[in-house]
Amino acid sequence: MPTDEMVVKVKENLKIIDDDKDLIIKDVIQEVLNYCNLKELPIELEPFIRKKVQNIINYEAENGNSSVFDIESVKEGDTSITYNVDEKTSKETIYGLSDRDMRTLRTFRRLRQ
Repeated sequence: MPTDEMVVKVKENLKIIDDDKDLIIKDVIQEVLNYCNLKELPIELEPFIRKKVQNIINYEAENGNSSVFDIESVKEGDTSITYNVDEKTSKETIYGLSDRDMRTLRTFRRLRQ
């Protein structure tokens, strides 16, 4: 399925009517294409793309989309900063592919020729 068709399908299923989230959807699609070494995505990956995009939308609604680190706590005396390194909610996992995502995508992954 071409990227533009996948964008339309994801927007349809998430009930997104404007073009505000197109870049996010295309970024997720490109990340999956790169990881799987594919030129086009099979339709079977639409649920994965949709869920990943929904997670990003939810994350940005809760935390904003500014480029700050995920900080769990800050302590002033002798300065201590604890970063959020939780596998499920870290910025890296939300925007990138987690180990769980990669396990899901392995079925579709192709070796480069």
